[in-house]
Amino acid sequence: MVNLSVKTGIFGLFLLIILFILCPTPAYTQAGPRAALRTFDEIFPGFDKNLKNEAFSQEGYKRSFEKHESQSVVPGKGSGIDLFRVVSEKNPSHFIEALMVVPYKGAPLGIHDAYNAVGRIGEIKNYSYFSHGRNMDIHIFEESTRIEGAKNNKPIPDPPPSGTFPASEEMFLHLRDRYFGNIYVRGNLSANQYGLTFNATNFKTIRYFVFPIMRAEKFSAMLYLEPLEEGMLVYGMAAVDIPAFIASRINIASSVEIRLNTFIDWFREGLKKAN
Repeated sequence: MVNLSVKTGIFGLFLLIILFILCPTPAYTQAGPRAALRTFDEIFPGFDKNLKNEAFSQEGYKRSFEKHESQSVVPGKGSGIDLFRVVSEKNPSHFIEALMVVPYKGAPLGIHDAYNAVGRIGEIKNYSYFSHGRNMDIHIFEESTRIEGAKNNKPIPDPPPSGTFPASEEMFLHLRDRYFGNIYVRGNLSANQYGLTFNATNFKTIRYFVFPIMRAEKFSAMLYLEPLEEGMLVYGMAAVDIPAFIASRINIASSVEIRLNTFIDWFREGLKKAN
């Protein structure tokens, strides 16, 4: 029974990763003149050089920490970005922060390119990770699709690539995790002159077989995307409440990283197609 609790407890953190897929899914509308591209240093002034190097690396920077610890990724006060404050409102026990800059292969991309890259929800299931223990590639998500709404799980197709995007939008997703079963997520998108912000939460209880892992509305994740001079900024912050006895028995970092890397590969491939 303890093992089951451990596996189910981990999942909450994984959902944070769903921020990388879930959050970044919608679209937005290009209204008014496009703002000049900002630089990484404008958004994160005085950022630690080692962490910055990680953010610009192939894997990006990721870190999990508990509520008594401080965040490492702190945007400047004038950046207009404060994901940590929002996800902290429910007083969670654990946080996960992720930061990366995906370099352009050609000309700088726009917000609509980021929108199109993350709009490929049906392709999430195509990405895998290599399991050293099993010596094989494993697909973490066996199914990934948009659905009509919270009360109607009927799958709907992803929209075709677009040159515009709405200022705000709500969407619903269904993911089937290889180990944790069905995950239903509600995502809300909002756009400003610089980028997009996605706010996601689970609108149904997550279960491992018949055992509840996480009650509805208990997970909070946010993702911010912005085209910079150096590349596409991907900044994510998620929070979840996990009992101490479970958290002390699981490798949170490893479990989250596997799913996070899957989403990173998926997003990079989407940008590659746009570039």
